Amino acid sequence: MGYYRNTLEDLYSGHFKNSYGVEGMCVTGRNDYKKIIDVSEEMKTHVLKDVKKAYYKYNGMSGGNDAEDEAYALGLNEYYKTLDREDRLSAAWTLGQLHLELSGAVVNAVREQIPGWKAGDPIPAGMLDEIFSGRIIENILTGKETESRTPGKAREDRFVPEQMEPPGETEEKRSGKVAVNQGKRARQLASAKTPEQVQVVINLLKQDLSDCEAGLSEGMCDENEVKKVKAMLAKAEERMSQVSGKEPEQQEEGAGSFLINMLM
Repeated sequence: MGYYRNTLEDLYSGHFKNSYGVEGMCVTGRNDYKKIIDVSEEMKTHVLKDVKKAYYKYNGMSGGNDAEDEAYALGLNEYYKTLDREDRLSAAWTLGQLHLELSGAVVNAVREQIPGWKAGDPIPAGMLDEIFSGRIIENILTGKETESRTPGKAREDRFVPEQMEPPGETEEKRSGKVAVNQGKRARQLASAKTPEQVQVVINLLKQDLSDCEAGLSEGMCDENEVKKVKAMLAKAEERMSQVSGKEPEQQEEGAGSFLINMLM
């Protein structure tokens, strides 16, 4: 996985970086980055290759190959470094939405020929060849499904399924699968010492739940993921009652720990 860890200078100066050393990737308290912008053709191909791997190699499942996942994430983050700081989150959002739309289109196309198909079930290679060389995938990559394209300007809602957060930040969204990063959420909740901090985690979990439920309907998530998020939400509500009665001095002690866990 990414190896960069924020220094005290990073924390005090506000120049926070993600685990790949990319500044400007913190989403806490922000929604303005959720917009579609122009990205390079090279990165569209990078995303397409990852989607194809998921279906040719793993029949729509995540695969769980750490080396492959790391190579994919590294390629994304190296690209973000080439962009202006203010464009990086939107680029991550755009590529994440592209990944989801491509995967969703493959799922729909497979189910047209194999009714009842679900992730993990075999898919004939010839069928995948036909799908990936077809007009639907081409139109998604070129943006022909939109009525207008204005180069250099953001295009809202071009890709339909919502991604929880940019890759490398919170969501474990791998090829053909949507899953909550349970370990990260648990760390954030454990370090939350004030009602405001717990509420931040609750809001993230509610978004996780919404996206997992959407993923379930698209065949990119299973019931267990939804149950995991609901269980964590229950713990977060319990945590809220625990911190609400604490004195301000006790609450302030955990502020630094919570900030660090939000950045990890």
